[in-house]
Amino acid sequence: DLASITTEEEMKNDKELLQPLDRSIEEFAYWEQQVDAVLSLLIRKRIMNADMLRKGIESIDKSIYNKLSYYERWAISITKHCLESGVLTQEDLNKKYGLPLHSTDEQLFHIGDKVRVRHENYATRWIKPHLRTPGYLYGKVGIIERCCGSYSNAEYFAYDNTDSTTIHYQPLYRVRFNQKDIWNHYEGDTNDTIDVDIYQHWLMPASQSDSSIEENKDEDYQKYNFDHQHKDHDHDHIHEARAIIEQTAIDREGIPLPAQHLAESLISALIDKNIINHEELRKQIEINQASVIELRGANIVVEAWLNPEFKERLLKDGTNTIMEFLKLDKKSDDLIVVENTDKIHNLIVCTLCSCYPRQLLGIPPGWYKSRTKSTYN
Repeated sequence: DLASITTEEEMKNDKELLQPLDRSIEEFAYWEQQVDAVLSLLIRKRIMNADMLRKGIESIDKSIYNKLSYYERWAISITKHCLESGVLTQEDLNKKYGLPLHSTDEQLFHIGDKVRVRHENYATRWIKPHLRTPGYLYGKVGIIERCCGSYSNAEYFAYDNTDSTTIHYQPLYRVRFNQKDIWNHYEGDTNDTIDVDIYQHWLMPASQSDSSIEENKDEDYQKYNFDHQHKDHDHDHIHEARAIIEQTAIDREGIPLPAQHLAESLISALIDKNIINHEELRKQIEINQASVIELRGANIVVEAWLNPEFKERLLKDGTNTIMEFLKLDKKSDDLIVVENTDKIHNLIVCTLCSCYPRQLLGIPPGWYKSRTKSTYN
C-alpha cells in the first residue's frame, strides 16, 4: 500500500521492518474472518470494490497505519466508505460503536442528584476490560455526594493514545451507594454505604430507563436456574468455574486490537440495516475457508504434472482451464499461469496491495500481508 512506503532512513529506525520475514501460519481471529467476508459480500452487492478499499486504506494517516493490523485497516476503510456513500449513517454506527467521548468540563449532575451507573454492555468506544468503573456497580443507583472536578480520563489513554498530546478531561463525581442495594443478602447495617469516584460518561439520571438492566436480570435468573439444575443429578462431564471458562475464551481470542471494536460494530450495524445478514456472513466465511481445505491450488499443480494436455491448456488459457477443472460457476479474477523451468523461476508479487488468488488458495496468510513483506516487494 502507498501508506506503507518507507524511506531508507525510516527503515533503519524501524525494527519491525528489519526483522526476517516470519512465515509461520497463524489462525485469524473470528472478527478478522468476518471483516474479510464482509468485503466479499459488499463487492457482490455492488456496494464497494477493491479499489475503494485500497483508497480508504491509503487515506489512513501513516503514523496510525503502521500501528494497525491488516484487517484493522480493512475495517477502517470499509467503515469510511459505508459512511461516505450513505450505506450507513453516523447514528447507525454510533448505536453499536458508542458516541464519541469529547473532552468536557460541563457538569451534568449536582450534589444530591440520584444517578444510575450504566451497564458494561452500553455502547462505548473504550476497549474492555480496561474500564475504571467497578463491575459490581453496573445498573446500581446512588446519590451524588461530591463534584470532584474535571480530571484526565484513564480509559481514554489506555489504548493507543499514550503518546497523544491531547488533554482529555471528564467531570468526576463521588457517588454514594447503600451497601444493601449493591450486594444480595447483605448482612451489615442497613445504613452502611460505599463511596466510589465515577466519571460522568458512566452515569445517567436514575429515572432514565436502561434496557440492559432487564437483560441482566434474565441472565441472573438463567444462571440461578442452571446452578440449581446441576446440583441434583450425576453426570460424566465437568463444569468449570465461570471465571476459568471466561479466561480461556480471552486467552484464545488474544488481546483486543485497537480497531477490533470498530470492526465488530461495523458488522453489527450492517446486519441491523439489512445490508447483510448472519447467514450470508456465515456462508461467505465457509467459502473462504473451503479454498484452503479443498487444496484447489495444489490439485491444479498435480494435475499439470501428471497430464501434459491439461498443462498445455493451462498455460494457454489459465482462467477457463481452471474454471473447468474446479467446476466453478463464476470467476473472480483472470488468471495467467506461468511455468517454472530449470533456467527460469517465476516470482510473482503485488507491489500495490496484497493481491492473492483466493479462489485457489483461500485467505492469504498473515505474513503475506505484513509490513515487512510489503517492504521486501
